[in-house]
Amino acid sequence: MPSFHLTRRVLSLSGLWNFAFLGGIDPNSFAPEDVPCTRKALVPSAFDALPAEAGKRGAAVYRTTLDVPPGCPARLEFGAVSLWSKIFVDGVALAENACGYAPFSVDVPPAPRRKRTLTVWVDNRFDAGRVPMHAEYFDFYQYGGILREVRLHILPAKGPWIESVHVTPTARYAEGEVEIAVAFGGDGGLAAGQKLTLQFDDAPPVDAVLQSGENAFHGNAGVPAPRVWSPEAPHLHRLRVAIQNKSGLETDDCAVRFGLRRIEARDGALWLNGEPLRLRGYNRHEWHPNYGPCTPTLQMAADLEILRDLGCNFVRGSHYPQDQRFLDLCDELGFLVWEENLGWQPRRRVFASPAFCRDHTRALRGMVEASFNHPSVIILGFLNEAETDQDYVRPFFEESVAILRALDPSRLVSYASRFAESDRHFDLVDLIAINVYPGWYGSEDAEEPLDLIKPHLEQCFASLDARGFGGKPVIVGEIGAEGLYGWHDRHNDFFTEEHQAEYLRLACEAALSHPRCSGIALWQFSDCRTYGKGRAIQRPRTFNNKGTLDEYRRPKAAYQAVRAAFWADAARCKARQSSAGGASPEWPLARAS
Repeated sequence: MPSFHLTRRVLSLSGLWNFAFLGGIDPNSFAPEDVPCTRKALVPSAFDALPAEAGKRGAAVYRTTLDVPPGCPARLEFGAVSLWSKIFVDGVALAENACGYAPFSVDVPPAPRRKRTLTVWVDNRFDAGRVPMHAEYFDFYQYGGILREVRLHILPAKGPWIESVHVTPTARYAEGEVEIAVAFGGDGGLAAGQKLTLQFDDAPPVDAVLQSGENAFHGNAGVPAPRVWSPEAPHLHRLRVAIQNKSGLETDDCAVRFGLRRIEARDGALWLNGEPLRLRGYNRHEWHPNYGPCTPTLQMAADLEILRDLGCNFVRGSHYPQDQRFLDLCDELGFLVWEENLGWQPRRRVFASPAFCRDHTRALRGMVEASFNHPSVIILGFLNEAETDQDYVRPFFEESVAILRALDPSRLVSYASRFAESDRHFDLVDLIAINVYPGWYGSEDAEEPLDLIKPHLEQCFASLDARGFGGKPVIVGEIGAEGLYGWHDRHNDFFTEEHQAEYLRLACEAALSHPRCSGIALWQFSDCRTYGKGRAIQRPRTFNNKGTLDEYRRPKAAYQAVRAAFWADAARCKARQSSAGGASPEWPLARAS
Protein backbone atom coordinates (compact mmCIF):
# COMPACT_ATOMS: atom_id res chain seq x y z
CA MET A 1 0.00 0.00 0.00
CA PRO A 2 1.11 3.62 -0.15
CA SER A 3 2.96 4.69 2.96
CA PHE A 4 0.75 5.21 5.99
CA HIS A 5 1.28 7.52 8.93
CA LEU A 6 0.33 8.08 12.56
CA THR A 7 2.09 11.37 13.22
CA ARG A 8 1.93 12.99 9.81
CA ARG A 9 -1.48 14.28 8.75
CA VAL A 10 -2.50 12.74 5.41
CA LEU A 11 -5.86 13.45 3.78
CA SER A 12 -7.56 11.68 0.91
CA LEU A 13 -9.00 14.17 -1.57
CA SER A 14 -11.42 11.62 -3.03
CA GLY A 15 -14.93 12.98 -3.50
CA LEU A 16 -16.79 15.54 -5.58
CA TRP A 17 -14.69 18.33 -7.07
CA ASN A 18 -15.84 21.34 -9.06
CA PHE A 19 -15.50 20.56 -12.76
CA ALA A 20 -15.76 22.00 -16.27
CA PHE A 21 -15.35 20.23 -19.62
CA LEU A 22 -14.09 22.65 -22.28
CA GLY A 23 -13.86 20.30 -25.25
CA GLY A 24 -11.61 21.18 -28.19
CA ILE A 25 -10.46 24.55 -26.90
CA ASP A 26 -6.97 25.73 -27.83
CA PRO A 27 -4.84 24.80 -24.79
CA ASN A 28 -2.91 28.07 -25.06
CA SER A 29 -6.01 30.28 -25.19
CA PHE A 30 -7.14 30.23 -21.57
CA ALA A 31 -5.94 30.28 -17.99
CA PRO A 32 -7.33 27.18 -16.23
CA GLU A 33 -7.37 28.85 -12.82
CA ASP A 34 -9.86 31.43 -14.18
CA VAL A 35 -12.32 28.90 -15.63
CA PRO A 36 -15.64 28.78 -13.74
CA CYS A 37 -16.24 25.18 -12.69
CA THR A 38 -20.03 24.99 -12.45
CA ARG A 39 -20.43 21.21 -12.42
CA LYS A 40 -19.35 18.44 -10.07
CA ALA A 41 -17.19 15.44 -10.93
CA LEU A 42 -16.14 12.54 -8.78
CA VAL A 43 -12.44 12.08 -8.07
CA PRO A 44 -11.16 9.56 -8.92
CA SER A 45 -13.01 8.86 -12.18
CA ALA A 46 -12.57 9.13 -15.94
CA PHE A 47 -14.75 11.98 -17.20
CA ASP A 48 -15.06 10.37 -20.65
CA ALA A 49 -16.34 7.11 -19.19
CA LEU A 50 -19.38 8.89 -17.74
CA PRO A 51 -22.56 9.66 -19.72
CA ALA A 52 -22.13 13.39 -20.37
CA GLU A 53 -18.67 13.20 -21.97
CA ALA A 54 -18.56 9.54 -23.05
CA GLY A 55 -16.03 9.17 -25.84
CA LYS A 56 -15.23 12.89 -26.02
CA ARG A 57 -11.74 14.34 -26.20
CA GLY A 58 -10.68 17.75 -25.02
CA ALA A 59 -9.62 19.89 -22.08
CA ALA A 60 -11.19 19.73 -18.62
CA VAL A 61 -10.62 21.60 -15.37
CA TYR A 62 -10.98 20.22 -11.82
CA ARG A 63 -10.92 22.41 -8.71
CA THR A 64 -11.06 21.85 -4.97
CA THR A 65 -9.94 23.47 -1.72
CA LEU A 66 -6.99 22.38 0.39
CA ASP A 67 -6.71 22.88 4.14
CA VAL A 68 -3.02 23.44 4.97
CA PRO A 69 -1.87 25.00 8.27
CA PRO A 70 -0.25 28.42 7.69
CA GLY A 71 3.50 28.19 7.22
CA CYS A 72 3.50 24.44 6.54
CA PRO A 73 4.68 22.92 3.28
CA ALA A 74 2.58 20.13 1.80
CA ARG A 75 2.80 17.44 -0.83
CA LEU A 76 0.17 16.26 -3.28
CA GLU A 77 0.38 12.62 -4.40
CA PHE A 78 -1.44 11.78 -7.62
CA GLY A 79 -2.00 8.12 -8.47
CA ALA A 80 -2.65 8.88 -12.15
CA VAL A 81 -4.00 11.79 -14.22
CA SER A 82 -4.63 11.16 -17.91
CA LEU A 83 -3.52 11.95 -20.49
CA TRP A 84 -1.78 15.29 -19.83
CA SER A 85 -2.13 17.42 -16.71
CA LYS A 86 -0.91 20.66 -15.19
CA ILE A 87 -1.21 21.36 -11.47
CA PHE A 88 -1.94 24.84 -10.02
CA VAL A 89 -2.14 25.90 -6.38
CA ASP A 90 -3.50 29.40 -5.75
CA GLY A 91 -3.12 30.14 -9.46
CA VAL A 92 0.58 29.23 -9.58
CA ALA A 93 1.61 26.42 -11.93
CA LEU A 94 3.63 23.89 -9.96
CA ALA A 95 4.02 20.84 -12.21
CA GLU A 96 3.11 19.11 -15.47
CA ASN A 97 2.74 15.40 -16.13
CA ALA A 98 2.57 13.71 -19.53
CA CYS A 99 2.15 10.03 -18.66
CA GLY A 100 -1.47 9.31 -17.88
CA TYR A 101 -0.81 6.19 -15.78
CA ALA A 102 2.31 7.26 -13.89
CA PRO A 103 2.14 8.19 -10.20
CA PHE A 104 3.70 11.55 -9.40
CA SER A 105 3.93 14.06 -6.57
CA VAL A 106 3.84 17.85 -6.38
CA ASP A 107 5.37 19.92 -3.58
CA VAL A 108 3.19 22.77 -2.33
CA PRO A 109 5.15 25.68 -0.82
CA PRO A 110 3.99 27.16 2.51
CA ALA A 111 1.71 30.18 2.61
CA PRO A 112 0.37 32.46 5.38
CA ARG A 113 -3.28 31.48 4.68
CA ARG A 114 -4.93 28.17 5.56
CA LYS A 115 -7.33 27.74 2.64
CA ARG A 116 -5.59 26.95 -0.65
CA THR A 117 -7.09 26.39 -4.10
CA LEU A 118 -6.02 23.36 -6.12
CA THR A 119 -6.74 23.42 -9.85
CA VAL A 120 -5.92 20.49 -12.13
CA TRP A 121 -6.01 21.05 -15.88
CA VAL A 122 -6.48 17.77 -17.75
CA ASP A 123 -6.39 17.12 -21.49
CA ASN A 124 -7.18 13.70 -22.99
CA ARG A 125 -6.35 14.59 -26.60
CA PHE A 126 -3.57 12.77 -28.39
CA ASP A 127 -0.66 15.04 -29.22
CA ALA A 128 2.75 13.65 -30.16
CA GLY A 129 4.46 16.78 -28.88
CA ARG A 130 2.63 17.11 -25.59
CA VAL A 131 1.99 13.44 -24.66
CA PRO A 132 4.47 11.37 -26.72
CA MET A 133 4.02 8.34 -24.44
CA HIS A 134 0.40 8.04 -25.60
CA ALA A 135 -0.77 7.22 -29.13
CA GLU A 136 -4.18 6.70 -30.66
CA TYR A 137 -3.23 3.36 -32.22
CA PHE A 138 -2.70 1.63 -28.84
CA ASP A 139 -4.79 -1.53 -28.55
CA PHE A 140 -6.60 -0.28 -25.46
CA TYR A 141 -8.77 2.78 -24.91
CA GLN A 142 -7.05 5.68 -23.12
CA TYR A 143 -9.35 7.76 -20.95
CA GLY A 144 -9.10 11.25 -19.47
CA GLY A 145 -9.44 12.49 -15.94
CA ILE A 146 -8.04 12.13 -12.43
CA LEU A 147 -8.01 8.34 -12.60
CA ARG A 148 -6.64 7.39 -9.19
CA GLU A 149 -6.61 8.72 -5.64
CA VAL A 150 -5.12 12.10 -4.72
CA ARG A 151 -3.64 12.45 -1.24
CA LEU A 152 -2.51 15.58 0.61
CA HIS A 153 0.44 15.28 3.02
CA ILE A 154 0.90 18.03 5.60
CA LEU A 155 4.65 18.29 6.22
CA PRO A 156 6.53 19.73 9.21
CA ALA A 157 6.95 23.51 9.14
CA LYS A 158 10.55 23.17 10.28
CA GLY A 159 13.20 20.50 10.03
CA PRO A 160 13.33 17.37 7.91
CA TRP A 161 10.56 14.97 6.99
CA ILE A 162 10.69 11.42 5.70
CA GLU A 163 10.77 11.39 1.93
CA SER A 164 10.73 7.61 1.39
CA VAL A 165 11.31 4.28 3.10
CA HIS A 166 12.57 1.32 1.05
CA VAL A 167 12.88 -2.19 2.46
CA THR A 168 14.80 -4.81 0.45
CA PRO A 169 15.18 -8.42 1.62
CA THR A 170 18.80 -9.58 1.52
CA ALA A 171 20.14 -13.05 0.65
CA ARG A 172 19.41 -13.91 4.30
CA TYR A 173 15.74 -13.00 3.90
CA ALA A 174 14.57 -16.24 5.55
CA GLU A 175 16.37 -15.14 8.72
CA GLY A 176 14.65 -11.76 8.52
CA GLU A 177 17.56 -9.66 7.29
CA VAL A 178 16.56 -6.61 5.28
CA GLU A 179 18.27 -3.56 3.87
CA ILE A 180 16.62 -0.28 4.86
CA ALA A 181 16.97 3.00 2.98
CA VAL A 182 15.37 6.16 4.36
CA ALA A 183 15.56 9.47 2.49
CA PHE A 184 14.75 12.84 4.06
CA GLY A 185 13.17 15.93 2.57
CA GLY A 186 12.95 19.43 3.89
CA ASP A 187 15.75 21.52 5.37
CA GLY A 188 18.75 19.21 5.33
CA GLY A 189 19.15 16.15 7.52
CA LEU A 190 18.56 15.52 11.19
CA ALA A 191 19.40 18.41 13.47
CA ALA A 192 21.31 18.12 16.73
CA GLY A 193 19.20 16.31 19.30
CA GLN A 194 16.92 14.66 16.74
CA LYS A 195 16.95 10.92 16.19
CA LEU A 196 15.46 8.29 13.91
CA THR A 197 13.63 5.26 15.29
CA LEU A 198 12.78 1.99 13.53
CA GLN A 199 9.95 -0.30 14.59
CA PHE A 200 9.13 -3.67 13.01
CA ASP A 201 5.57 -4.90 13.47
CA ASP A 202 4.68 -4.67 17.17
CA ALA A 203 8.24 -4.93 18.47
CA PRO A 204 9.67 -2.04 20.56
CA PRO A 205 11.21 0.76 18.45
CA VAL A 206 15.00 1.00 18.26
CA ASP A 207 17.25 3.94 17.48
CA ALA A 208 18.96 4.08 14.08
CA VAL A 209 22.63 5.01 14.03
CA LEU A 210 22.61 8.37 12.30
CA GLN A 211 24.76 11.45 12.64
CA SER A 212 23.32 14.96 12.83
CA GLY A 213 23.10 16.62 9.41
CA GLU A 214 22.82 13.38 7.46
CA ASN A 215 20.02 13.48 4.87
CA ALA A 216 19.64 9.72 4.47
CA PHE A 217 19.87 6.48 6.42
CA HIS A 218 21.08 3.22 4.96
CA GLY A 219 21.68 0.02 6.89
CA ASN A 220 20.74 -3.60 7.51
CA ALA A 221 18.39 -4.82 10.22
CA GLY A 222 16.73 -8.00 11.40
CA VAL A 223 12.97 -8.51 11.44
CA PRO A 224 11.82 -10.06 14.73
CA ALA A 225 9.91 -13.33 14.26
CA PRO A 226 10.38 -13.32 10.47
CA ARG A 227 7.93 -15.09 8.18
CA VAL A 228 8.69 -15.65 4.50
CA TRP A 229 6.25 -14.31 1.88
CA SER A 230 5.09 -16.69 -0.85
CA PRO A 231 1.94 -17.23 -2.95
CA GLU A 232 0.99 -20.09 -0.62
CA ALA A 233 1.67 -18.07 2.56
CA PRO A 234 1.64 -14.33 1.80
CA HIS A 235 2.93 -13.10 5.16
CA LEU A 236 3.50 -9.34 5.41
CA HIS A 237 5.63 -7.36 7.83
CA ARG A 238 5.56 -3.66 8.70
CA LEU A 239 8.33 -1.13 9.29
CA ARG A 240 7.55 2.22 10.89
CA VAL A 241 10.19 4.95 10.80
CA ALA A 242 9.84 8.10 12.92
CA ILE A 243 11.78 11.29 13.59
CA GLN A 244 11.90 12.44 17.21
CA ASN A 245 13.01 15.82 18.48
CA LYS A 246 15.25 16.30 21.48
CA SER A 247 12.18 16.23 23.75
CA GLY A 248 11.25 12.77 22.50
CA LEU A 249 8.20 13.97 20.56
CA GLU A 250 7.65 12.65 17.05
CA THR A 251 7.75 15.28 14.31
CA ASP A 252 7.19 12.96 11.34
CA ASP A 253 6.74 9.28 10.56
CA CYS A 254 6.26 6.83 7.71
CA ALA A 255 5.22 3.17 7.79
CA VAL A 256 5.39 0.64 4.95
CA ARG A 257 4.49 -3.01 4.44
CA PHE A 258 6.90 -5.48 2.87
CA GLY A 259 7.46 -9.19 2.37
CA LEU A 260 10.47 -11.42 2.92
CA ARG A 261 11.05 -13.18 -0.38
CA ARG A 262 13.68 -13.59 -3.10
CA ILE A 263 13.13 -13.85 -6.85
CA GLU A 264 15.91 -15.15 -9.11
CA ALA A 265 16.47 -15.97 -12.78
CA ARG A 266 19.23 -18.55 -13.20
CA ASP A 267 20.03 -21.83 -14.91
CA GLY A 268 17.31 -21.24 -17.48
CA ALA A 269 14.54 -21.06 -14.85
CA LEU A 270 12.75 -18.86 -12.34
CA TRP A 271 13.25 -19.41 -8.63
CA LEU A 272 11.21 -18.01 -5.75
CA ASN A 273 12.65 -18.45 -2.25
CA GLY A 274 15.07 -21.04 -3.62
CA GLU A 275 12.38 -23.22 -5.21
CA PRO A 276 11.55 -23.53 -8.93
CA LEU A 277 8.70 -21.28 -10.00
CA ARG A 278 6.19 -21.66 -12.81
CA LEU A 279 4.01 -18.67 -13.64
CA ARG A 280 0.43 -19.34 -14.69
CA GLY A 281 -1.70 -16.31 -15.32
CA TYR A 282 -3.14 -13.58 -17.48
CA ASN A 283 -2.55 -10.17 -18.89
CA ARG A 284 -5.09 -7.88 -17.23
CA HIS A 285 -6.22 -4.37 -18.05
CA GLU A 286 -7.55 -2.18 -15.25
CA TRP A 287 -10.90 -1.69 -16.94
CA HIS A 288 -14.64 -2.21 -16.62
CA PRO A 289 -17.36 -0.92 -18.97
CA ASN A 290 -19.09 0.96 -16.15
CA TYR A 291 -16.00 2.73 -14.82
CA GLY A 292 -13.37 2.73 -17.55
CA PRO A 293 -9.92 2.44 -15.92
CA CYS A 294 -11.23 3.43 -12.46
CA THR A 295 -12.46 0.08 -11.19
CA PRO A 296 -13.68 -0.16 -7.58
CA THR A 297 -11.59 -2.10 -5.09
CA LEU A 298 -14.38 -4.67 -4.88
CA GLN A 299 -14.04 -5.36 -8.62
CA MET A 300 -10.30 -5.80 -8.23
CA ALA A 301 -10.85 -8.31 -5.43
CA ALA A 302 -13.47 -10.15 -7.49
CA ASP A 303 -11.06 -10.36 -10.45
CA LEU A 304 -8.39 -11.88 -8.24
CA GLU A 305 -10.90 -14.37 -6.85
CA ILE A 306 -11.70 -15.40 -10.42
CA LEU A 307 -8.01 -15.70 -11.24
CA ARG A 308 -7.47 -17.87 -8.18
CA ASP A 309 -10.31 -20.15 -9.30
CA LEU A 310 -8.65 -20.43 -12.72
CA GLY A 311 -5.49 -21.74 -11.05
CA CYS A 312 -3.44 -18.57 -11.57
CA ASN A 313 -0.55 -17.31 -9.47
CA PHE A 314 0.52 -14.51 -11.83
CA VAL A 315 -0.78 -11.27 -13.36
CA ARG A 316 0.92 -9.18 -16.00
CA GLY A 317 -0.28 -5.60 -15.55
CA SER A 318 -0.69 -4.50 -19.12
CA HIS A 319 0.51 -2.05 -20.26
CA TYR A 320 1.12 0.61 -17.59
CA PRO A 321 1.92 1.03 -13.87
CA GLN A 322 -0.70 -0.60 -11.69
CA ASP A 323 -3.11 0.92 -9.20
CA GLN A 324 -1.66 0.65 -5.70
CA ARG A 325 -4.92 -0.82 -4.42
CA PHE A 326 -4.55 -3.73 -6.83
CA LEU A 327 -0.95 -4.33 -5.75
CA ASP A 328 -2.05 -4.25 -2.11
CA LEU A 329 -4.53 -7.02 -2.84
CA CYS A 330 -1.90 -9.04 -4.68
CA ASP A 331 0.44 -8.68 -1.69
CA GLU A 332 -2.26 -9.92 0.66
CA LEU A 333 -3.60 -12.72 -1.53
CA GLY A 334 -0.27 -14.04 -2.79
CA PHE A 335 -0.28 -13.16 -6.49
CA LEU A 336 2.92 -12.50 -8.42
CA VAL A 337 2.94 -9.41 -10.64
CA TRP A 338 4.76 -8.09 -13.68
CA GLU A 339 4.54 -4.29 -13.61
CA GLU A 340 5.54 -2.30 -16.67
CA ASN A 341 5.83 1.27 -17.83
CA LEU A 342 3.39 2.66 -20.36
CA GLY A 343 4.01 1.65 -23.97
CA TRP A 344 2.47 -0.31 -26.85
CA GLN A 345 4.38 -0.99 -30.05
CA PRO A 346 6.30 2.33 -29.95
CA ARG A 347 7.59 3.31 -33.38
CA ARG A 348 10.86 4.74 -34.61
CA ARG A 349 9.70 8.36 -34.58
CA VAL A 350 8.79 8.04 -30.89
CA PHE A 351 12.33 7.10 -29.89
CA ALA A 352 13.63 10.19 -31.72
CA SER A 353 11.61 12.47 -29.42
CA PRO A 354 13.57 14.01 -26.52
CA ALA A 355 10.23 14.60 -24.76
CA PHE A 356 9.42 10.89 -24.99
CA CYS A 357 12.79 9.94 -23.50
CA ARG A 358 12.29 12.45 -20.66
CA ASP A 359 8.73 11.38 -19.88
CA HIS A 360 9.54 7.66 -20.11
CA THR A 361 12.37 8.06 -17.61
CA ARG A 362 10.18 10.07 -15.21
CA ALA A 363 7.44 7.45 -15.42
CA LEU A 364 9.91 4.61 -14.83
CA ARG A 365 11.15 6.30 -11.69
CA GLY A 366 7.63 7.02 -10.48
CA MET A 367 6.57 3.41 -11.04
CA VAL A 368 9.51 1.99 -9.09
CA GLU A 369 9.15 4.47 -6.24
CA ALA A 370 5.42 3.82 -5.82
CA SER A 371 5.72 0.03 -5.92
CA PHE A 372 9.09 -0.55 -4.28
CA ASN A 373 7.85 -2.32 -1.15
CA HIS A 374 5.28 -4.62 -2.78
CA PRO A 375 6.48 -8.25 -2.50
CA SER A 376 3.99 -9.25 -5.21
CA VAL A 377 5.95 -7.31 -7.85
CA ILE A 378 8.70 -9.62 -9.12
CA ILE A 379 9.22 -8.29 -12.68
CA LEU A 380 9.71 -4.72 -13.90
CA GLY A 381 9.18 -4.10 -17.61
CA PHE A 382 8.70 -1.40 -20.22
CA LEU A 383 7.59 -0.69 -23.80
CA ASN A 384 5.52 -3.68 -24.81
CA GLU A 385 6.29 -4.95 -28.32
CA ALA A 386 8.75 -2.30 -29.47
CA GLU A 387 10.71 -2.87 -32.69
CA THR A 388 13.34 -4.91 -30.89
CA ASP A 389 14.32 -6.66 -34.12
CA GLN A 390 16.05 -3.38 -35.00
CA ASP A 391 19.30 -1.91 -33.66
CA TYR A 392 18.07 1.66 -33.27
CA VAL A 393 16.22 0.84 -30.02
CA ARG A 394 19.28 -0.54 -28.24
CA PRO A 395 20.62 2.68 -26.62
CA PHE A 396 17.17 3.44 -25.25
CA PHE A 397 16.69 -0.11 -23.95
CA GLU A 398 20.16 -0.17 -22.40
CA GLU A 399 19.37 3.04 -20.53
CA SER A 400 15.95 1.81 -19.37
CA VAL A 401 17.39 -1.46 -18.06
CA ALA A 402 20.20 0.43 -16.31
CA ILE A 403 17.72 2.79 -14.64
CA LEU A 404 15.56 -0.05 -13.36
CA ARG A 405 18.52 -2.02 -12.02
CA ALA A 406 19.96 1.07 -10.34
CA LEU A 407 16.63 1.92 -8.70
CA ASP A 408 15.79 -1.65 -7.67
CA PRO A 409 18.36 -4.43 -8.20
CA SER A 410 16.22 -6.94 -6.28
CA ARG A 411 13.69 -7.53 -9.07
CA LEU A 412 13.88 -9.05 -12.53
CA VAL A 413 13.91 -6.80 -15.59
CA SER A 414 12.28 -7.72 -18.88
CA TYR A 415 10.24 -6.50 -21.82
CA ALA A 416 7.67 -8.36 -23.92
CA SER A 417 8.87 -9.01 -27.46
CA ARG A 418 6.92 -9.91 -30.59
CA PHE A 419 10.13 -11.02 -32.29
CA ALA A 420 10.88 -14.32 -30.58
CA GLU A 421 13.23 -15.49 -33.31
CA SER A 422 14.80 -12.20 -34.39
CA ASP A 423 14.97 -10.00 -31.29
CA ARG A 424 18.42 -8.42 -30.98
CA HIS A 425 18.37 -7.35 -27.34
CA PHE A 426 17.47 -10.35 -25.16
CA ASP A 427 20.99 -10.19 -23.72
CA LEU A 428 19.95 -7.10 -21.73
CA VAL A 429 17.22 -8.74 -19.64
CA ASP A 430 16.95 -11.30 -16.85
CA LEU A 431 13.84 -12.96 -18.24
CA ILE A 432 12.79 -13.45 -21.87
CA ALA A 433 9.10 -12.87 -22.60
CA ILE A 434 7.73 -13.67 -26.06
CA ASN A 435 4.36 -12.51 -27.39
CA VAL A 436 3.15 -14.97 -30.05
CA TYR A 437 -0.19 -15.60 -31.76
CA PRO A 438 0.31 -18.67 -33.98
CA GLY A 439 -2.88 -19.83 -35.61
CA TRP A 440 -4.50 -16.41 -35.19
CA TYR A 441 -2.61 -13.55 -36.84
CA GLY A 442 -0.98 -14.50 -40.14
CA SER A 443 -2.85 -17.79 -40.47
CA GLU A 444 -5.00 -16.83 -43.46
CA ASP A 445 -3.56 -19.58 -45.68
CA ALA A 446 -3.41 -22.31 -43.05
CA GLU A 447 -5.78 -25.22 -43.59
CA GLU A 448 -5.81 -26.01 -39.84
CA PRO A 449 -4.68 -22.88 -37.95
CA LEU A 450 -4.80 -24.63 -34.57
CA ASP A 451 -2.12 -27.05 -35.77
CA LEU A 452 0.33 -24.14 -35.92
CA ILE A 453 0.42 -23.49 -32.17
CA LYS A 454 2.67 -26.25 -30.84
CA PRO A 455 5.23 -26.27 -33.70
CA HIS A 456 5.58 -22.50 -33.53
CA LEU A 457 6.23 -22.49 -29.78
CA GLU A 458 8.76 -25.31 -30.14
CA GLN A 459 10.49 -23.36 -32.90
CA CYS A 460 10.66 -20.24 -30.72
CA PHE A 461 12.19 -22.10 -27.76
CA ALA A 462 14.70 -23.87 -30.02
CA SER A 463 15.68 -20.59 -31.64
CA LEU A 464 16.38 -18.96 -28.27
CA ASP A 465 18.65 -21.83 -27.21
CA ALA A 466 20.42 -21.86 -30.57
CA ARG A 467 21.20 -18.15 -30.19
CA GLY A 468 22.84 -18.67 -26.81
CA PHE A 469 19.99 -17.82 -24.44
CA GLY A 470 19.68 -21.25 -22.85
CA GLY A 471 20.65 -19.84 -19.48
CA LYS A 472 17.75 -17.37 -19.39
CA PRO A 473 14.22 -18.34 -18.30
CA VAL A 474 11.51 -17.89 -20.93
CA ILE A 475 7.82 -17.17 -20.51
CA VAL A 476 5.06 -16.74 -23.06
CA GLY A 477 4.11 -13.12 -22.37
CA GLU A 478 1.02 -13.15 -24.59
CA ILE A 479 -0.92 -15.72 -26.58
CA GLY A 480 -4.62 -15.90 -27.37
CA ALA A 481 -7.56 -15.80 -29.74
CA GLU A 482 -10.80 -13.85 -29.88
CA GLY A 483 -14.08 -15.37 -28.81
CA LEU A 484 -17.33 -13.42 -28.84
CA TYR A 485 -19.39 -14.08 -25.73
CA GLY A 486 -22.47 -16.08 -26.65
CA TRP A 487 -21.37 -16.77 -30.24
CA HIS A 488 -21.73 -20.45 -31.13
CA ASP A 489 -21.73 -22.04 -34.57
CA ARG A 490 -21.56 -25.63 -35.84
CA HIS A 491 -18.40 -24.75 -37.76
CA ASN A 492 -16.60 -23.89 -34.49
CA ASP A 493 -14.62 -21.34 -36.49
CA PHE A 494 -12.83 -18.12 -35.57
CA PHE A 495 -14.65 -15.92 -33.01
CA THR A 496 -16.79 -18.76 -31.62
CA GLU A 497 -16.44 -19.60 -27.96
CA GLU A 498 -15.58 -23.19 -28.92
CA HIS A 499 -12.69 -22.17 -31.17
CA GLN A 500 -11.25 -19.88 -28.51
CA ALA A 501 -11.52 -22.62 -25.90
CA GLU A 502 -9.67 -25.11 -28.07
CA TYR A 503 -7.03 -22.51 -28.97
CA LEU A 504 -6.26 -21.72 -25.33
CA ARG A 505 -6.29 -25.39 -24.35
CA LEU A 506 -3.69 -26.17 -27.00
CA ALA A 507 -1.63 -23.08 -26.15
CA CYS A 508 -1.50 -23.97 -22.45
CA GLU A 509 -0.66 -27.58 -23.22
CA ALA A 510 2.11 -26.69 -25.69
CA ALA A 511 3.71 -24.06 -23.45
CA LEU A 512 3.44 -25.74 -20.06
CA SER A 513 4.63 -29.13 -21.33
CA HIS A 514 7.83 -27.63 -22.74
CA PRO A 515 10.88 -27.90 -20.45
CA ARG A 516 12.08 -24.40 -21.41
CA CYS A 517 8.87 -22.66 -20.41
CA SER A 518 8.85 -20.93 -17.02
CA GLY A 519 5.32 -19.65 -17.40
CA ILE A 520 2.52 -18.25 -19.50
CA ALA A 521 0.38 -15.11 -19.39
CA LEU A 522 -2.67 -15.57 -21.59
CA TRP A 523 -4.09 -12.67 -23.53
CA GLN A 524 -6.29 -11.65 -21.87
CA PHE A 525 -8.32 -11.83 -18.64
CA SER A 526 -11.47 -10.02 -19.81
CA ASP A 527 -12.63 -8.26 -22.95
CA CYS A 528 -11.90 -4.53 -22.98
CA ARG A 529 -12.59 -1.47 -25.10
CA THR A 530 -9.93 -0.58 -27.62
CA TYR A 531 -9.55 1.98 -30.40
CA GLY A 532 -12.59 3.05 -32.37
CA LYS A 533 -13.56 4.48 -35.76
CA GLY A 534 -11.80 3.01 -38.79
CA ARG A 535 -9.21 1.10 -36.77
CA ALA A 536 -11.98 -0.93 -35.18
CA ILE A 537 -12.65 -2.82 -38.43
CA GLN A 538 -10.38 -5.52 -36.94
CA ARG A 539 -12.03 -5.34 -33.52
CA PRO A 540 -15.69 -6.40 -33.41
CA ARG A 541 -17.71 -4.18 -31.03
CA THR A 542 -14.63 -1.88 -30.83
CA PHE A 543 -13.39 -4.36 -28.20
CA ASN A 544 -10.40 -6.64 -27.94
CA ASN A 545 -12.42 -9.83 -27.49
CA LYS A 546 -9.62 -12.17 -26.47
CA GLY A 547 -10.81 -12.27 -22.87
CA THR A 548 -11.49 -15.61 -21.26
CA LEU A 549 -14.33 -13.63 -19.67
CA ASP A 550 -16.35 -10.88 -21.29
CA GLU A 551 -16.19 -7.30 -20.05
CA TYR A 552 -18.77 -8.01 -17.33
CA ARG A 553 -16.70 -11.02 -16.15
CA ARG A 554 -19.10 -13.59 -17.58
CA PRO A 555 -17.05 -16.71 -18.37
CA LYS A 556 -16.76 -18.00 -21.92
CA ALA A 557 -16.25 -21.66 -22.83
CA ALA A 558 -12.48 -21.08 -22.61
CA TYR A 559 -12.77 -20.60 -18.85
CA GLN A 560 -13.09 -24.29 -18.08
CA ALA A 561 -10.43 -25.23 -20.63
CA VAL A 562 -7.87 -22.91 -19.04
CA ARG A 563 -8.91 -23.85 -15.52
CA ALA A 564 -8.33 -27.53 -16.22
CA ALA A 565 -4.95 -26.87 -17.83
CA PHE A 566 -3.67 -24.57 -15.07
CA TRP A 567 -4.75 -26.73 -12.15
CA ALA A 568 -3.30 -29.84 -13.82
CA ASP A 569 0.03 -28.07 -14.33
CA ALA A 570 0.05 -26.83 -10.73
CA ALA A 571 -0.44 -30.41 -9.54
CA ARG A 572 2.36 -31.71 -11.76
CA CYS A 573 4.78 -29.03 -10.58
CA LYS A 574 3.95 -29.70 -6.94
CA ALA A 575 4.42 -33.44 -7.38
CA ARG A 576 7.79 -32.99 -9.09
CA GLN A 577 9.06 -30.64 -6.41
CA SER A 578 7.87 -32.96 -3.64
CA SER A 579 9.50 -36.00 -5.20
CA ALA A 580 12.78 -34.13 -5.65
CA GLY A 581 12.68 -32.46 -2.23
CA GLY A 582 12.60 -29.04 -3.87
CA ALA A 583 14.19 -28.43 -7.26
CA SER A 584 13.22 -31.07 -9.81
CA PRO A 585 15.85 -32.58 -12.11
CA GLU A 586 13.22 -32.59 -14.86
CA TRP A 587 11.58 -29.18 -14.37
CA PRO A 588 12.71 -26.52 -14.83
CA LEU A 589 15.41 -27.83 -17.16
CA ALA A 590 18.69 -26.15 -16.29
CA ARG A 591 20.74 -25.20 -19.32
CA ALA A 592 23.98 -23.32 -19.68
CA SER A 593 24.16 -20.46 -22.12
